[in-house]
Amino acid sequence: MIRFARSLLFVASLALAPLHAVSAQDLKPIKIGFQTGEINVILSYALGSGLFKANGLDVKTAQFPAGPAMLPAIAAGEVDLAWMGEFPAVTGYSNGLPIQILFMERIDATNVRLAANPAAGIKELSDLKGKRIGVATGSTSHYHLLRALEKAGLKATDVTLINLTPANMPPAYVAGQIDAAFVWEPNVGAIERAGAKPIATTKSLGMITGGVWAARKAFTDGSPATLQLFLKIWDQAQKDYKAKPAEVRQYEAKRIDMASEQFDKLIEGQGAAHPTFEQILTADFIGPAGQETNSRLGKHLQGIAAFLVEEKRIQAAPADWSGLLYTRPVQAYVAGLK
Repeated sequence: MIRFARSLLFVASLALAPLHAVSAQDLKPIKIGFQTGEINVILSYALGSGLFKANGLDVKTAQFPAGPAMLPAIAAGEVDLAWMGEFPAVTGYSNGLPIQILFMERIDATNVRLAANPAAGIKELSDLKGKRIGVATGSTSHYHLLRALEKAGLKATDVTLINLTPANMPPAYVAGQIDAAFVWEPNVGAIERAGAKPIATTKSLGMITGGVWAARKAFTDGSPATLQLFLKIWDQAQKDYKAKPAEVRQYEAKRIDMASEQFDKLIEGQGAAHPTFEQILTADFIGPAGQETNSRLGKHLQGIAAFLVEEKRIQAAPADWSGLLYTRPVQAYVAGLK
């Protein structure tokens, strides 16, 4: 406990230091992985604007089509810090990967949507019976669909599940190979622009979902100063987004090749919120120190594990969740702001 208290004092002192330009030889290296099929406004801004480099981080990025593809890279030490969904984080931890969720970067109310073809006679959830639905098996997409079917009094056997990657769902819809799809932006938006109508969202189903920053345990243990610097820069990027959203959004809009007006509509459709680090440490997110397992996110992750066991994606749910939800770096950063 004394050792941890000393660590808090050390990293808190780092949090108080002002952001400033750093010479190239003083840059701290960090390897960041992220999903290309997801929207990540703040990361694109911090990279594209040079915010990371200007304030001391030498960032090397690795791009992945989906979260699960990052797990081998994390295991091999090729990625220090990864932006991913909750599902791959739970999968990796359940399979023995030393991975830690540091904070929930974004929580989405309507980013994940069930978009259906009106021409197929689908206007509400009960109309899904007998229809072909695109899902990414074993993911947030699949989990949401099962909840939607349950709400309509249907079972998975009442529909035909078509396993597709998110990027392949829009062309499958346009080709008439599926009648509906449960997926997130930017792909659900593409499906809706092709004529589909949303009939369910994360919010309407009483669920939560979003993106998390997860790290290799060896990185959090071995590079606390680098991690604190990342948190400081990320905090500044969040404040920049709140102060000048149009300027911050332009980098992600450019990455996915979308006009600013169209991208603004996409962001509006996500219903996304970016919690502050202070909010992260409340029960609505990861919870106060020592109470992470019983927080909103903690209970959500346990539900995901039960689903993954049922789908035979993992052999068993973790007996101990304390190793996955690791808020000490955020605690230290917040302590340094007081």
